[in-house]
Amino acid sequence: MGSIIALYRKTPLIIKLVLGLGIGGMLGLLAPERFMWVKNLGYIFIKALEYTAPILVFILLINAITNSHIGEKNGSTYGLKRVILMFVVSAVAASVLSILVCSLYKVSVPLHDNPVVRDITDKSLFTTFIKEIVYNPIEALIHGKYLAILLWAAFIGIFVRQTEATTKQVVNDLAAIAAKITRVILELAPFGVMGLMFHDMTSATSSSGTSLLMYKDLIILFLVISAIMFFIVNPLIVMVLTRRNAFRLMPALEKSIIYSFFTCSSAANIPVNQQIAEEKNVTRQLSTVAIPLGATIHKPGSIITINMLALVALFSYNPAADITVMQYIELGIVSVISSACIAGVANGSLMLIPIACRIFDIPDHMILSIIEINVLLTFIRDSFATTLNSSSDLLFTLAVDERHKTNTDALVDNIINAKHIKRREENENAIKKALNASQNTAAEEESDK
Repeated sequence: MGSIIALYRKTPLIIKLVLGLGIGGMLGLLAPERFMWVKNLGYIFIKALEYTAPILVFILLINAITNSHIGEKNGSTYGLKRVILMFVVSAVAASVLSILVCSLYKVSVPLHDNPVVRDITDKSLFTTFIKEIVYNPIEALIHGKYLAILLWAAFIGIFVRQTEATTKQVVNDLAAIAAKITRVILELAPFGVMGLMFHDMTSATSSSGTSLLMYKDLIILFLVISAIMFFIVNPLIVMVLTRRNAFRLMPALEKSIIYSFFTCSSAANIPVNQQIAEEKNVTRQLSTVAIPLGATIHKPGSIITINMLALVALFSYNPAADITVMQYIELGIVSVISSACIAGVANGSLMLIPIACRIFDIPDHMILSIIEINVLLTFIRDSFATTLNSSSDLLFTLAVDERHKTNTDALVDNIINAKHIKRREENENAIKKALNASQNTAAEEESDK
């Protein structure tokens, strides 16, 4: 038994994940009824990540603030500000890109033309956002309300900084324990991926697989926009704001992409990104804040979904619709702000689609049709949207950390070089003074003679 465990640990992660995918796919295709219990492995894995992530973020953030040097010139706030700026630029870019592509390549889908009696009510995004922040800390940990978790952890961390060294050591020990628990869960990831693949294959063989072909143009449109964001826009943002080559950092995203694709949850992928950041020696004061914050408010995939479905609904309802510039601007603003406001709200996009559609005065029964299509495409959309969201969070964090460390190293080198130059100048001045003194002494001796 010990040799099997040792062999399992020595096997590279990518090989274990590929084996898990292959076994899960084969069982789902060949004998789904006999191995239905395999699906539970995926469910247990996702739930383990989801339940671990809030506690991990809470403890690590308290530990990061406790041991940080907030207020110093080269402190953690420097890198965090740049990451937040990249989140904002990425969200705006996703909104502009999705509106532009959807307007140029107009996709329409069949919508129900019969009114359906169902209530579609708009909820206040500001109220939703406030409720996500002002939350009981215990319930926030239980339900994974990350905005509230970040707020409470920041407050507690600030006060722990003022306590004795023994209290700070307890926080350090708790952070180490939480990290070890996360590593144990991630070691079992191949079994979880096997269960998720089994579930996906059994779902694909159901009758809904035929329905997906009806919306192949919509799926292709979403994938094209997501690919442009991942391979073109994000590298440009990294290059402009950090002067780093994003493609050189992308191999580090491999594990994050695999996990986020199958878990379909940015929150569940937080421990994965945290572990990758730790392996890459990312400054903990930056990663413990940037990664959970990005998983909470940075949603380019959701922005693309909202804009795309709203425009598809419009072109399906009225192919000759004349859209004004102000409507485009309003749609872009609504998608960017609302995607952050509904962070952590289950099925939040169902609330945002009516808001976006009403910008173009689309009837309620047509909005219901596009919502049904959104639900039908949930797995494909969630998988690629979560992959884009979570991998972008990690990419930006890695780029900013590398830039910050390079600048810090350059600053240290400049200080050291300046000291060397100063010492050399002092030595040269001392030699000159000694020469002058010897010359003066020789001149005095000659004058005495």
